[in-house]
Amino acid sequence: MATKTILVKLKHVTKKKHKQFMEEQAVYASCVNHCVERLLNGEKLSSKDVSFPLKSAIKNEGIRRAKKAVSDFKKGIAKTIPVFRNSLNIKINNQNWNTVDKNGRWYIAFTSNQGKKALPVVETKDVQSYFPFLTSHTREFRGTVELFRKGRRWYVAIPIQVSSDLDLGNNHPSVTKPLTDYTSIGVDLGLRHLVVLSEPTSGKRQFFSGKEVGYKRRHFRSLRRSLGKKKAQRAMERVGQKESRWMKDYNRKLAQDIVTFAQQFERPMIKLEQLENIRKTCRSMKRADKTIHSWAFYQLKQCIKERAATFNIPVVDIDPYQTSQTCFACKHAERSNRNREAFHCKNCGHKAHADLNASRNIATSTNLAAS
Repeated sequence: MATKTILVKLKHVTKKKHKQFMEEQAVYASCVNHCVERLLNGEKLSSKDVSFPLKSAIKNEGIRRAKKAVSDFKKGIAKTIPVFRNSLNIKINNQNWNTVDKNGRWYIAFTSNQGKKALPVVETKDVQSYFPFLTSHTREFRGTVELFRKGRRWYVAIPIQVSSDLDLGNNHPSVTKPLTDYTSIGVDLGLRHLVVLSEPTSGKRQFFSGKEVGYKRRHFRSLRRSLGKKKAQRAMERVGQKESRWMKDYNRKLAQDIVTFAQQFERPMIKLEQLENIRKTCRSMKRADKTIHSWAFYQLKQCIKERAATFNIPVVDIDPYQTSQTCFACKHAERSNRNREAFHCKNCGHKAHADLNASRNIATSTNLAAS
């Protein structure tokens, strides 16, 4: 199963409701920050231990988010623990929301400080397709949603499980074909080149440089530094939000290009390296690399999976062990085979672009990453 996220816009949000949601967002963010501090001190928390004016279900989601932030920091996945802002998305678990059909119109009901109320939504094709499966009688189809705003507009992000024709054993129970029945597209993710795609049989490849990303990140960093000297905190926050929006939009477009590349082949399958430790494997400390070292790789991976799911293209995670050190021609693996962007096999003499060689190894690999 793949997951796609649909954005549902709330309709006719009154000034009173808008103010209520904003206040609840601020309290929720304070709750998460408070929980982070206590978890770092070794405390074990439950909703009864957290004295914030929020429903227990919302407090529990805040505790989970705080635990994830602390866990990522301790495991080295995140360099720092973020300070959550007042605009933080509010998470609502599957027991505390559902869809409602009133006189042929769709509403979404979810728990808030004012109780559980049903609000009308802007009816789109996604709403008409999925809302009938998300009512109070069908809890097994509902996941955790997020309430967030863009300016004065409020949205609910709803995860939807989308079936795929792929089956790779216990980790992918819907697979019906062996790997050899698919055309494998290798996707190598890195810093100098954000993405290198390849299909080894045809020899087709595509490179996506990290130069634009590096330029943009340096630009935003320079703006923040300048505003920091002026102590313009609100302006710095606006720049940070603008950068986050740009990153998300860039990742969506990049995911679209990757899927478009895959669509030119018959029965395509996209193979990605497992990304959890990508920053540990990308150790270059050049200044150009530092500017994109904090790139949202996980977000990019999710965008690829969501985009591919709409075309029923399977996406699998491949064990990244030695994919960048192994020769695609003779399969000899040695660290000295790779020197920055150049790959030169010490065994057979094969030469290639290092990232292209890695993407070809990913495409032909059958070593699935552990879930």
